[in-house]
Amino acid sequence: MKAPSKAIIMLLSFCIPFLVCACGKEPPKRVVRPPDVTIVQPVQREVPRYLEYTGTTAAVQTVDIRARVPGFLQKMYFEPRAKVKVGDLLFLIDPRQYEASVKQAKGKLDAQKASSKLAQTELQISQQLESKEAISALKLEKKAAERDVAQADVELAEAALDSAKLDLEWTQVTSPIKGRVSRNKVDIGNLVGATEKTLLTTVVDDDPIYVYFNLSELDLLPLLRRIAEDPSSKPSVKIPVYLGLADETGYPHEGHFDFAETTVDSSTGTIQVRGIFSNADGLLMAGMFARVRVPVETRQALLIPDIAVQFDQGGKYVLAVDDNDVVQQKRIETAEQVEEMRVVIKGLTPKDRVITTGALRARPGSKVNATAAPAEPRKSERTVPSQIQKK
Repeated sequence: MKAPSKAIIMLLSFCIPFLVCACGKEPPKRVVRPPDVTIVQPVQREVPRYLEYTGTTAAVQTVDIRARVPGFLQKMYFEPRAKVKVGDLLFLIDPRQYEASVKQAKGKLDAQKASSKLAQTELQISQQLESKEAISALKLEKKAAERDVAQADVELAEAALDSAKLDLEWTQVTSPIKGRVSRNKVDIGNLVGATEKTLLTTVVDDDPIYVYFNLSELDLLPLLRRIAEDPSSKPSVKIPVYLGLADETGYPHEGHFDFAETTVDSSTGTIQVRGIFSNADGLLMAGMFARVRVPVETRQALLIPDIAVQFDQGGKYVLAVDDNDVVQQKRIETAEQVEEMRVVIKGLTPKDRVITTGALRARPGSKVNATAAPAEPRKSERTVPSQIQKK
């Protein structure tokens, strides 16, 4: 094996000091830029306080349409779920036998009127003869009685004709109310009304529509005390009620109180009340589950955007930024949601700066680059009636 040449040895002795110096240097530190977040300050303003319940919708009127006379169902004049008005024709029962009955009753009435006229004439003749002592008083009394019987028979015949006309009228089955008609329960050609008043269909008047719900005794007592202390607080206008369906966000339907029971149910400690709502579009149907919200008062409250509220095992919290732009976690207690804002009961002040966007990049104790969110135009809130007093 050959010994290293002198040139290679000199080259290594020249490079080794530079390699040692390079290995001893520390790499430059990477500067991490604080994450960008958007902040808002809590807003303090008057908001209504609500009571929330669950209820059930019910139609204003529901009428079962039944066959009032026996006969074969001949025609149907509606489409299922169609809207009908009072007096609209729904079904026709074969009217021929009832038309014949009307003619028969009319003939009997004419015959009885003729008999009554003859009896009246005979009575008048008998009165003339009796005045000339040509007949006895007993025979005159008999003629008067025959006249009275004939008049009574006329009245009976008139009643029979009215009954026959009524039966003929009932062959045309009409709607007694306005509303939406259900499907036909009996097909055309079937015999109806023979042994019972056959159910033909149902008409439901659901515009407007009722919503029934139970007000608890604990919610009822403060309202009664407020009215007792200040009689001027009794409602002079309609108290609003708001309603939301199972698949709806919030309470988009507005109505008003319509009725309340006069007694509290001792077994449940509740009183049944009713709201009434417009239903021109037919979205609300009888028997639906409904969420009900009732405003009871207004109060000063602190609000933050609902998207700022976060959850963990300890409950609700928000991330806030202090004067040095350092993130802090603040535990809060909240109440109801007002549009896109959430009422904060405890844990924040109007001077706090709460993170709304970028919270996933922020960590408690770390620094952030905070930017104030642009002011948005304030949405109009539902007005609370004057009888709902401030707290």
